[in-house]
Amino acid sequence: MQLRASLSDRTPYRKFLIVVGLTLIGAVLFTAIGTLLSQLIFGINLTGDASILDQTGNPSLANAFRLFQGLAAIGTFILPAIGAAYLFSNQSNEYLGLEKKSKGAHLLAIFVLLVVAIPFINWMMQINGEMNLPSSLKGLQDWMETTEAQASKITKLLLGSTGVSDLLINLIVIAIIPAIGEELLFRGVIQKLFTELANSKGFAVILTAVLFSALHMQFFGFFPRFALGVLLGYLYVWSGSLWVPITAHFINNAMAVILTWYMERGTINFNPDTIGTQSGQEGILAASVFLTWGILWWLKKQWAAK
Repeated sequence: MQLRASLSDRTPYRKFLIVVGLTLIGAVLFTAIGTLLSQLIFGINLTGDASILDQTGNPSLANAFRLFQGLAAIGTFILPAIGAAYLFSNQSNEYLGLEKKSKGAHLLAIFVLLVVAIPFINWMMQINGEMNLPSSLKGLQDWMETTEAQASKITKLLLGSTGVSDLLINLIVIAIIPAIGEELLFRGVIQKLFTELANSKGFAVILTAVLFSALHMQFFGFFPRFALGVLLGYLYVWSGSLWVPITAHFINNAMAVILTWYMERGTINFNPDTIGTQSGQEGILAASVFLTWGILWWLKKQWAAK
């Protein structure tokens, strides 16, 4: 039996269920592999004790988590997307939007876009972080806060090192692998299926962004990540190339990794996460919003002119 394109005739709904199945299988399998290898290589059981995350100064623990997260991302995002494209199409690269390239000027504009958007993103993060659920949902609120605190500990563990090798590994694990994997799955496969299912590109972008943000399990950053998902979705719709959102996703993550690395080394003495949120910075926030929309308008016009 030939597997390539063997499921191409399935409905978008059935294809989505197949993608969910592939994702669950990949996540469980590679999470188990990552846990086992962390134990064998570093002698650390990542599932044995929750308090292990408090050992922020342990380089072996940081490396164990980097290995674990890298493998988990490959199994959860990259392999299921490649598998789905193989099963759904005779031309996997074309199905995933990888054949079409983009001009260097457009990619440079995306870099500038993500830089000038920092104050706007920080403002959304601040507003999101101050939200509270009704008292009747206190249990859910407590669970969300616990999940957020655990995610913050992992982030601090991964980004707290100041070595050059740590920076390079973090760029691979936190920037390159997620940028490729998450865009392959969310924009390359899921957004395509939602577009076919709803016959609406805009609805597909929004729904994919909701799923993209929710699956990160960091609820006090839901709206900024949702906005990022919408941006990445429309960059794909306008350009027709998955390399565009992959590049944007990489730049977004890499900037966070590099700026945090410089902060840990004491090279910069300010927190980039507060730009645009402090009193007296209303003008910076307004300029950020204006420039962000302006660059987006220019990019849309550029791609529409082709």
